[in-house]
Amino acid sequence: MMRTPLLLPPLLVILALLPAHAGTPPDRVLRLESAVLAPCCYTEPVSRHQSEIAMKMRLEIAKWVEQGKSDEEILATYVERYGAKVLVDPNSVPRDWSYQLPWLLSAAAAMGLAAMIWRWRRAAPATAASSPLPDNLPDLPPEDE
Repeated sequence: MMRTPLLLPPLLVILALLPAHAGTPPDRVLRLESAVLAPCCYTEPVSRHQSEIAMKMRLEIAKWVEQGKSDEEILATYVERYGAKVLVDPNSVPRDWSYQLPWLLSAAAAMGLAAMIWRWRRAAPATAASSPLPDNLPDLPPEDE
């Protein structure tokens, strides 16, 4: 019987430290933010865009999810405001590796350029040493002044 009162204070502390909005899944908010394009340029999802309107939209989405609105209601609100082009087309979303591809190609090009310069510099002294002047050059007549 004595163990229950001893466990009660740590349990109350843990419950008090839990966030008040523990019922709001952050992955749902992130999924919705990734499904809507920033209306200032329609090139990046709200989840990554840094414009003022994108920040306002992130706050709205989090608030609406906390209020219990469905995904369809939230997306329909943005379609009413900005039109259907505000929604991200799943077929046009680049894959994870496509963000790294330019960096990988740049690194490969830099390594190729370094290899070419290294080979060129290594071959340059060999070319100069392989064609020395012959010892028996003909004498040139003196120039008349």
